[in-house]
Amino acid sequence: MCRILVLFLLIASIAVLIEGQLTFSSGWGNGKRSISSEQPNDDCNPEEAIFQIYKLIVSEGEKIRACQREGKI
Repeated sequence: MCRILVLFLLIASIAVLIEGQLTFSSGWGNGKRSISSEQPNDDCNPEEAIFQIYKLIVSEGEKIRACQREGKI
């Protein structure tokens, strides 16, 4: 009987510790991740997207190269 009581108290205390609540409110307005109604919905431009990805890869490569020169990596 004592083992069952201890096990129950352990499970109950763990449940209390991990309990959480997630609520959504419509009063928050537009967050930074929401689609803004101010920006026009242009057609997709794959060439521009590829160029942006290319620029990102080049800039990250330059950061890695600079760290290697400084001996941080």
